[in-house]
Amino acid sequence: MKFKFKIWLETDEGKPVIGKGGISLMKNIIETGSISTAAKKMHVSYKFAWEYVRKVNDILGGIQMHKGGKGAGGTIVSEKVTELIKIYEEAEKEINEVLEKYNKKIEEILKK
Repeated sequence: MKFKFKIWLETDEGKPVIGKGGISLMKNIIETGSISTAAKKMHVSYKFAWEYVRKVNDILGGIQMHKGGKGAGGTIVSEKVTELIKIYEEAEKEINEVLEKYNKKIEEILKK
């Protein structure tokens, strides 16, 4: 038995913006420069990935999506979005470290 958690960024109105899967998608887009390639790597449809990126861009801005097909398109993620990804990952790591402390306490109690 252990503590688990999920974190995500949301608007001040409570609308979800991006979570763990979205962070992975954005990191793959940064790595590949392509929504299509990132979608394939993550085993999600291009349509799903494109709509997700469009939603994030509508809220945060900073994502340039260029249409064009093979060899002509591409996606550029701004420094602002890259920094938000880093902050998300820092928060996730820190929360995991705190929960690990309490998971060890739970484990000790359950061994009794």
